[in-house]
Order: sequence, then C-alpha cells, then structure tokens
Amino acid sequence: MTRLLAALLLGLACLAAAASRPPQGLVDQGIFVIARDGNEIGREEFAIRPVTGGRGEGGVQAVAAVRYRDRELRAALELTREHVPVSYQLDVTTGGRLTQRLTGQFGRGRFSVRLVNASGEVAREFPVPPGAVVIDDDIFVQYYFVPRPRGASDRIPVVRPRQTTLANAEVRDLGMDTVTVAGRGLPAEHYALVLPGEEGREFWYSRSGDLLKIALPGSAITATRLALPGH
Repeated sequence: MTRLLAALLLGLACLAAAASRPPQGLVDQGIFVIARDGNEIGREEFAIRPVTGGRGEGGVQAVAAVRYRDRELRAALELTREHVPVSYQLDVTTGGRLTQRLTGQFGRGRFSVRLVNASGEVAREFPVPPGAVVIDDDIFVQYYFVPRPRGASDRIPVVRPRQTTLANAEVRDLGMDTVTVAGRGLPAEHYALVLPGEEGREFWYSRSGDLLKIALPGSAITATRLALPGH
C-alpha cells in the first residue's frame, strides 16, 4: 500500500468516525413525543448548547421546535452558566401564520416582556427574585433547568412568560422511579413542580442528569424522549 493511499484511507476513517459522533459542544439534544391519554399529539425537537451570550459571558441556550396538529412553537431560552435566565423568545404560528410573538429580557432583578398577538400588544416589567426559572406552557425542555430540592421540597419563583406573571412554586422530591424510553426501563429521579392552584407537574431525570419525561396530570399530557440520551 502506498503512503498516499494509506493517508487517504486514514482520512476517510477519521471522517466516518466524526460523522458517527454527536455534534460537538451540545449539552443535550433529542425529541420528546407528546401524548394525551397515550395518543401522540405532537413532538418537540430540542437542543441545549453552550453560547457566548449577549453579555459576552459563557452560558447555555435551550431551543425547541414544538409541533402540534394545529400550531407550532419555536422557543429560545438563554441562561448563564449557573442557569440564571438572561432572555426568552417565543414565536407561535397557526396555519403557517405568525399569531404570537414574545420577547423578554432579564436584568437587575427584573423581567421585561413584550407580547404581540391578534388582540394587540402587551408590555410589562416586574421584579424577579434570585433563583427564578422559566416555565412556558407547551414547552418541555425548560424543565431541565428546574433545580433539584436540597431536601424533601424547596420553594422557587417561576416566571410564566405568556401569562406575564411570577408564581411561588414548590419542587418536591418524589424519590426514585423507572421511566421507559425506547422500550428500555431506566432508573430515574422523580420530582414534582407544584404551581399555586394547579396539580403538580411531574418530571424525571436520569442518574446522569438527562431530562427523560414530563407529565401534566391535569391535562393527561406526557412528553417522553423518543430515544435514549446520547443516541
């Protein structure tokens, strides 16, 4: 074998190996299958990746494209490396037409949000205490950033962008459980997020910290990973 041929074969082997690896720099990516009463009603494609950030500091961005039969949502949540929210953007389209757009910025202990829809425009600003998380209805990757309680339960502030409100919620540790992903049962840490006046929203992490499943018992909706983390 000549040196040139050997070099070419080595290069092809390297390219093939690179193609088989997940994209570099991603914290996590995957698809959630969204179901109601066990029947699929939509899917969420998500990715969590490192970013430089609008403030020139390192952080992460969680992006999601959520497709239901009657609408599509595209969301982008930027956070610091400590998972403190920095900005949030959301577009909702129905029948191919943009029907709602939200842009929000966090800074100096406040959240400034602008929401435009068919009814007009709403702009609001309100204080946000330290430790707040963003939870938007119909977006599931955001549960990745809900902090685990230090004991049986913890209180955390929750920003609900489209309602332009702040809620004082409780996170409860429900112990170990098993979640089935792609036909395989995985040990999972089980938690509940309880918002005032609502049933608890449950979610499960793998032992390595991957978000596996979210359940909204009040609406019989679940969102479960289509494939095992890293696949």
